[in-house]
Amino acid sequence: MKIKHFSVGQFLTRCYIISENGSALIIDPGGDGEKLYQYLADNQLNLKIIINTHAHFDHIGANEFLKKKTGAELYIHQNEADKLLSADKNLSKFFTSDGITSPSADKFLEDGAIINFESLEFEVIHTPGHSSGGIALYLAQEDIIFVGDTIFSNGIGRTDIEDSDFEVLKKTIENKVLTLPEQTEFCPGHGARGNIKDFKEDVWPKML
Repeated sequence: MKIKHFSVGQFLTRCYIISENGSALIIDPGGDGEKLYQYLADNQLNLKIIINTHAHFDHIGANEFLKKKTGAELYIHQNEADKLLSADKNLSKFFTSDGITSPSADKFLEDGAIINFESLEFEVIHTPGHSSGGIALYLAQEDIIFVGDTIFSNGIGRTDIEDSDFEVLKKTIENKVLTLPEQTEFCPGHGARGNIKDFKEDVWPKML
């Protein structure tokens, strides 16, 4: 397994390409579709799956481009379905001059679902709070979790926007994130990676 990360779009969203045996899965292609596609082409990777941890515009910007170029299937939580199609609901209308939208999802992910990709098994964890249909992707065999905008190395996802709720996010973090093994590395939607132990000890107390 190889993980390649990119910072894409004007908000420097962290996009992750996981590859194995010539196949690829991409998490949160928030922009710069041509750059992402060039990496796939240069490394002779067949993109099979696109996953959005949630459907805010800065996480979905390259969905359409990559689907058209590769035929990959798009996965997301049901609660985010309408955001894909609406520049109002995905907030691009308010934060950018572009009306960013995405094709509809090919598959909806539920809490506890398993995504089998080559030798890897990603567990879907529903992580509402920043967005009602937010998800994390837990790769237990590698001690890695892709958390979207749930937590960051220096904070948590914002809860002052539509479809967000601090109390819901607090419960998500306490019951679904902090319960993970402390050595688990988290890969956030923005900024540097971190681990659960450091977040629990150094970051979380400041958020309460």
